[in-house]
Amino acid sequence: MKIAFVLPGSGNSGGVRCTSIVAEMLRNRGHEVRILHEEPDFSVLDWAKAARNRILYGNAPSWLAQFKGPIAAFKGLGGCHFDEGEIIVAVGMIISAQMDLLGSLQNPKLQYLHGSTPDRLDRRKKAFSLPIPKIAVATYLKDLVEKEGNGEFLGVIHNGIDLGEYFPAVPESSRDGVGTIYGSHPVKDPKTVIGVLQGLSKLRPDVQLRVFSGDRRPRGISRSIYLRQPTVDQARDIYSRSQVWIMASESEGFSMPVLEAMACGCAVVATDCGGPKDQIVDGQNGFLVPVGDVEQIISRILLLLNNPDLRTRIQKNALETSRQFTWEKCVDALEATLGRLARQDDRHPTAPGNSRTRIFTGSTT
Repeated sequence: MKIAFVLPGSGNSGGVRCTSIVAEMLRNRGHEVRILHEEPDFSVLDWAKAARNRILYGNAPSWLAQFKGPIAAFKGLGGCHFDEGEIIVAVGMIISAQMDLLGSLQNPKLQYLHGSTPDRLDRRKKAFSLPIPKIAVATYLKDLVEKEGNGEFLGVIHNGIDLGEYFPAVPESSRDGVGTIYGSHPVKDPKTVIGVLQGLSKLRPDVQLRVFSGDRRPRGISRSIYLRQPTVDQARDIYSRSQVWIMASESEGFSMPVLEAMACGCAVVATDCGGPKDQIVDGQNGFLVPVGDVEQIISRILLLLNNPDLRTRIQKNALETSRQFTWEKCVDALEATLGRLARQDDRHPTAPGNSRTRIFTGSTT
């Protein structure tokens, strides 16, 4: 098959990382795969910041570099060229909402939904309204498409994890404290993250806190506990040294950090914000709490810190859960879905608003 994954950018987002992984695996299976990414309009200041970051954080991973096939930048999706029969995969809501620009092309098309973009409901409405087949990385996105969308829903295909990269990297006796990821974007709910860290430090000043991020450190978090642009090895070490991991976003797609933390042996406390529902069964392999509820998050953290037997059980179940999500399962399902799209005679679109749904991977313990 000829496949073109179309990304809204080339940064180090989760969508870029996951796309690079599956694209490279499909290429290694003999398919002709390329990645296209939109090129932003950079100002002189933007270029200066990018150069500064390359100097300061040169060892940080470049997710797009994981793909060894052809990569090309574009400005304006409507101006892109696609070969006859090439499957066009729009990754994320930004590109999915622009797929009407390619309406004259007869190529098979697919929307690959990685998140709900609650901050841009107009974009979501536009993407969902297009009569283009859709897949998603989380069950809650399937539910949204069935409620609001148009076009056939082909299945939930969970992302995977490389257990050669994420595993308990230190002895259990070296594990202490609480860790989290900070993101400045509103959907990452930075206010709640800072509130939890500050509240926890007052209640338990003895607890070691650790934070990593792709963003600049905010004033509310101490420099001594903050690591920006970690390598995979550094992230694994921080996960592995944490007894409890917090994920306090307002909205998540699949939430790779939750699965990474589980694979590294953490007990995870996550907000009930979409994707984590596919990974966590509340009270069994982690805890789910209401979005924005600082007190509830801290309560669950203290429960885990003060009850070693409970924490150990949660950690053990979390490790078992992480083993169920593999990139091989993900790519098997994606390859099968793309194959059905490529065989035009095998496609049976449903009426607008209806869907045929398959959930391919990722049951929880």
